[in-house]
Amino acid sequence: MHEGSILTDIAWIMVGAMVATLVFQQLKLPPLLGYLIAGFFVGPNLGWWPAVVHLENVQELSELGVIFLMFYIGLEFDLEKLKQIFGPAIIALILQTMFMLFLAVQVSEWLGLTPVSGLFLGGVLSISSSMVSVKMIREMGVFQRPHAQLAVGILVLEDVLAILLLVMLSGVAEQGQLDWAAMRQSILLIIVFVVAVFLLGKLGTQRMIKALESRGTTEAVTLVTLGIIFSVSLLGDRFHFSWALGGFLAGAIFSRSRLAERIEHLTEPLRDFFSAMFFVAVGMLIDPRAIMENWLAILLLSLAVVIGKFITCWLGLFLSGQSPREAGRASLIKSQIGEFGFVIVAIGISHQAVSPELQALVSGVAFITIFGTPFLIRNEKRILDFLGHLMPKAGTNFCFLYGKWRQTVQLFIQDSGWIKFARKPIARITLSFMIIVAIVLAAVVVSETIPPPEFLDISRPVFQRCLFVLSVLFCLPFLVDTLRHMNVLMYILSDAALSQPVFKQFSKGAYRSVFNGLILVLLLFSYGSAFLAVAAHYFPTGLTLGAFVVLSLLLGWIFWHRLVRMHNNWELAFMNAMQQEAQQRITQHISSGLEKLRQQQAWRVKVEAYVIPEESRWIGKKVEDVALRKQTGTMIAGIERGGFDLTNIGPKEVIYPKDHLFLMGEPDQIEAAKQLLSEVPEAGRTRSPFPFAFDRTILPPFSKLVGVPIKDSKLRNLYQVTIVGIQRKSKRIVSPKADEILQAEDMLLLMGCEDDLKKLKAAIERDEVEVN
Repeated sequence: MHEGSILTDIAWIMVGAMVATLVFQQLKLPPLLGYLIAGFFVGPNLGWWPAVVHLENVQELSELGVIFLMFYIGLEFDLEKLKQIFGPAIIALILQTMFMLFLAVQVSEWLGLTPVSGLFLGGVLSISSSMVSVKMIREMGVFQRPHAQLAVGILVLEDVLAILLLVMLSGVAEQGQLDWAAMRQSILLIIVFVVAVFLLGKLGTQRMIKALESRGTTEAVTLVTLGIIFSVSLLGDRFHFSWALGGFLAGAIFSRSRLAERIEHLTEPLRDFFSAMFFVAVGMLIDPRAIMENWLAILLLSLAVVIGKFITCWLGLFLSGQSPREAGRASLIKSQIGEFGFVIVAIGISHQAVSPELQALVSGVAFITIFGTPFLIRNEKRILDFLGHLMPKAGTNFCFLYGKWRQTVQLFIQDSGWIKFARKPIARITLSFMIIVAIVLAAVVVSETIPPPEFLDISRPVFQRCLFVLSVLFCLPFLVDTLRHMNVLMYILSDAALSQPVFKQFSKGAYRSVFNGLILVLLLFSYGSAFLAVAAHYFPTGLTLGAFVVLSLLLGWIFWHRLVRMHNNWELAFMNAMQQEAQQRITQHISSGLEKLRQQQAWRVKVEAYVIPEESRWIGKKVEDVALRKQTGTMIAGIERGGFDLTNIGPKEVIYPKDHLFLMGEPDQIEAAKQLLSEVPEAGRTRSPFPFAFDRTILPPFSKLVGVPIKDSKLRNLYQVTIVGIQRKSKRIVSPKADEILQAEDMLLLMGCEDDLKKLKAAIERDEVEVN
């Protein structure tokens, strides 16, 4: 009954995936490799038994695996992390893309392919596999490591690049040349689409997420999640974007909510099912005959792709300030070509712009690079150690000096007041700019999609112009916000320009007013030029444009204060949506802490600080050895040590000299505790001086310790020094766990002998610390 149906094909795929999972689990190899081999056996190219018939339908269905994978990446999305990795990721992506395009052109000439085929091959080689890379780092449990976050950042940007390449190469296939107008339009639409969907999604789903958190059933949460995923994906498809981008944005909408963990757990079976189907479908594309005919070209190109991607990504990440080892670990993760490559080749073949040999070439390179990725990742330490030994002393010195120089430049920029203050208004102006463009584009889409209502006796062109003019009502709050922050930016730039003593005579009076006005005019001109450059294509002309401008100025002047309040309310709502969960957890923690204090404190209870003297007999003892509460009735509420506050005091906590103990109890109990803690060793039992001291150091961005868990840092074994605290920006970590990952610019509170501390600090400064 189902013979030759797609249901039969899916059944064969799942049988192959089941066998691959069982076999490769026993061999302790990644199941991903088994899926590829299973696809090779059940595919149509081997012909040993009834093969999959509806190959195109299965491949299209397997794309759901990519959508769910990108959805999971979106669930981990964090704006703060994005700010940190965007710069390194974009530099690495640019260098990688340039090299891959150059490599593809050279290979196409060597193989006798057309220049157009070379461009398509370059597009294929430029995109790594998000599916392979993310699945590997999730299986290895290193998703939150800095090097994995860098790799994921590059992969997300590559998915955006893939969309641009699809537009560009489609134009090449149809017209034989690059369509730069379509390229610019695609870049604009992607930026606006991502920002608009993320902001509106966060605001629009806030109440729904709250309802699901409190009373959502398993069925409701699952179906709502799938509905959001496919709704955003359909919206992206409406603008000719990839479904994968829609999956990522859907995950970003749910990110940082208390519902995210539950969603991940509920949709995990779907992700595993479609992921397996995807890799089996990729294995079906392997044609052994075509690969054997081009085996030398496939092998050489595969080596060039792996080595080229590693070198260019490493160079981009290193130049952007990442440590050499972290850059190497991130680059090894993405040394393969991805699933978008098959889509790009399919476009070229459908337009008869490329030769069929390109399909075999891409399939062979994809198989070899994907097959080799798990081995590269699992042996990254050996590979990087080997490359480190190969690097000459001059190269090592250059890396060290470049890291020092870049750290100096970074500190200079951070210390430059006007740069620090100008960041916020520039960011706000840019964000408002993108939202205004999104509103204009939305007005265009609505006017082209919705016909005029029947009760209005107007033509379609008139209706479109009216919609465009009415869109100014939605733009006004953001136009007002733009002008406000331009005014702030004007004063910042003016103060920076006139702060030198030579310009002191121009810093007041009429000269200052003229200078401020000149800066404001330049800012408005730059903003207007940029706006027209990206949105002029969508603007109407003549009377409609004039009405838009006049109405904007008139309404902005009349309702200025109301618009300011409206924009502030919108901004507040968005920030609440982003920070609500964190605030709820903080409030709950504080409330429970206060409740405990209220339960513990009597009427005369107070808290008083006491400094442990260096001659105290309790130095080096544990809190449980002192038995302070048993002997005096006093409780240690906290300890301040070297600028770090310890609030969760356990019985195994050791007391050190000059510790500030916060004693809680009644006045007479606290006095008894002070006397007990000030006791000196008994006569005849002199205590040797306490050997430990405390010191602080900042971890440089180029240090080998960046991205390494404390347990793998070898600090205790090699230097006899213990990390007892970490200051990470505004976050303070006291008594960090062994698996805590060290990050660049962490301030470490170290404990050890003074000589050992000096030795370790010098090794960190020279980047000579050995790590696992």
